Amino acid sequence: MFPKNIRHIFYILTFVIMLLSSSCTRYRQLVYMRNVDTDSTVNFYPKTQPVYKIQTRDILYIRIYTFDQEVSNMINQTAGVSQQNLFQNESSLFVNGYTVNDSGFIEIPVLGRIIVAGKTVDEATMAIRERSERFLKDATIIVKLVSFKFSVLGEVSRPGTYHNYSNQLTVLEAISMAGDITDYGNRHKVLVLRPDKNGTKTFRLDLTDRNILTSDGFFLLPNDIVYVEPIKTKFFKINIPTISLFLTSISTLILVLKYIETF
Repeated sequence: MFPKNIRHIFYILTFVIMLLSSSCTRYRQLVYMRNVDTDSTVNFYPKTQPVYKIQTRDILYIRIYTFDQEVSNMINQTAGVSQQNLFQNESSLFVNGYTVNDSGFIEIPVLGRIIVAGKTVDEATMAIRERSERFLKDATIIVKLVSFKFSVLGEVSRPGTYHNYSNQLTVLEAISMAGDITDYGNRHKVLVLRPDKNGTKTFRLDLTDRNILTSDGFFLLPNDIVYVEPIKTKFFKINIPTISLFLTSISTLILVLKYIETF
């Protein structure tokens, strides 16, 4: 029978081992949408992409082409600027794009002030086309939103603010751009915060469940924030070296006590 002090140490050691075992990350916690193909007879379709309405301080890329090159150059703010330089960085977009002012207008040379806030990109294109018909003949209008930025925070490899130049963006693509979720990230608890004129909407996503494909937070909108929560056992995992040292010390102490007891 072990002496009382050794039994106490044994109990402490057993408790620590159980604690470490409970903090282990299981395979099921690391797999995205693990049940997406469990039933081949069920087709899962992603949620329809939400419609984004242009807001104040958004930046639009606008090009108006006519048969008269001089008129086109006079209208387009980007005349003389190469496409490569235009999209090179955020400052170039700000200088050469059209910023929606606080009143919801953009001002285009020759065409004047046009309200675009509260409209979709397609609706803004139609509004610019209707105005251009007063001054131009058979003009081609191109409008794109170039201020589509979003932020990814929390347990990802490269947290920060990113820009998207595609027509759509999913939460999985956003996390991929941020270098994927780290070993300490909780794939069951991903929060999407969406600024809205009435406040901020929030969406809770479980990336291990195929139901995210039908969530309103699956497709991101400009200015969305994606936050990946840490797992509850992160504290223990980052302190494993300290715990290992503690266990080594306990083992050495037990050996010493047994040696003393024997002799």
